[in-house]
Amino acid sequence: EVRMSAVMSFDDSLEPVVGVAAFSDASRSAIASRAAQYLGMAAYAFGGDDLAQNVQDDANILAVPHVRNEALDLQLWSEPGFLDDITDSALRHHWGRSWDGSYDPEGAAALWEELNANHLPTTLLALLNYAQRSDQELEAVSAAGSLGVITRNEATIQSELLQRGSGSDDPLTRGVATAFMGGSDGLAQSTMQSSLPDLRLIDPTSTLIHGTWGLVTDDGWHKPGSPMHHHLRSTVTGNLYDGNEYYIWNGGYSDQDRASGASDLLRWRDVVSDVDWLDTVYAHSHGGNVALNSLAMGQRIKMLVLLHTPAIHRSDEDWAKIRENVRSVIVMRTRMDLVVLADSLRHRENRLKFNPGKLPHFPVVDHWKHRDAWLSHSHFINVANWIRDDLSDIVRTRYSLII
Repeated sequence: EVRMSAVMSFDDSLEPVVGVAAFSDASRSAIASRAAQYLGMAAYAFGGDDLAQNVQDDANILAVPHVRNEALDLQLWSEPGFLDDITDSALRHHWGRSWDGSYDPEGAAALWEELNANHLPTTLLALLNYAQRSDQELEAVSAAGSLGVITRNEATIQSELLQRGSGSDDPLTRGVATAFMGGSDGLAQSTMQSSLPDLRLIDPTSTLIHGTWGLVTDDGWHKPGSPMHHHLRSTVTGNLYDGNEYYIWNGGYSDQDRASGASDLLRWRDVVSDVDWLDTVYAHSHGGNVALNSLAMGQRIKMLVLLHTPAIHRSDEDWAKIRENVRSVIVMRTRMDLVVLADSLRHRENRLKFNPGKLPHFPVVDHWKHRDAWLSHSHFINVANWIRDDLSDIVRTRYSLII
């Protein structure tokens, strides 16, 4: 029986609005598409070769303009008025108007057209500087964060706009802002409770792992009794842990927090089960890196299902330990996931896709019936999407192939 009455609502009903058309559309999908364009263009120009290469396929479908990767004088960006001057110059050149400091979608479209024609990083700076004045919070946060990373300006990254965005009621805006700001300084405390569980198992158990609290619409999707938990337990993973001592970690953004969460996962397994391995683990966002960390520490997992997990860099030794300790991996991701893109830009590395040579896996990106797995960071923790596309069937099939 499902014990949570509210049906979760996430930011996953997004479809790509391609190219400059995104600037003449006021829909939620268009706003998210504009945000993706800014992040994608910043990745091309300033994210490094690996990130640029890995964003390219999805960015091409979204018609994101290529931006030249050219070295620019960082000193210029610190001069008062420089960004406003190049923004005003670009607007007058392509739109025929001087800039009064406000935002207009037509002006943004004009700058996009100029950038699509000249591919210059200075035009990208003008567009981002202009777009951070948008009254659409997701668009403004994506532009401001990209601009801060490009200019290496910590004041911009920690700006009031991003601070407000990190507390937004909109989960996608909150996730992008938090990823750009770098999240918490690290909580690192254990979440393990010392009391004995109300449900100790003599057989293998499975679990759900939430992501970084600041990066997700959590709404208890991982808790026993939630619609997602009920669906997975009833359709594919019957041994999904259902007691009150379900696994949680502190949800901090740092490497230290994720390492602490991984240690807690090993301890949790020993507390709730007599078996020294986990059956199936479903892990969202950086919760997936908690699970991967635990594998590198010696945890054994039969099947790992990664949901919107950033592919952080690891040593070859760690990847070897991970491969040794997991039997099967499924990676579910959306194209141009805005939060993972922001996370990648902040760290100037590709975190969009896992290298199959380092982590062999079965990829689930878009759907055969519904090509709408775009932009969202919560698409795969929405039970409606699992039901509609019968994602449980993929898990069952892949599980049955484990030798």
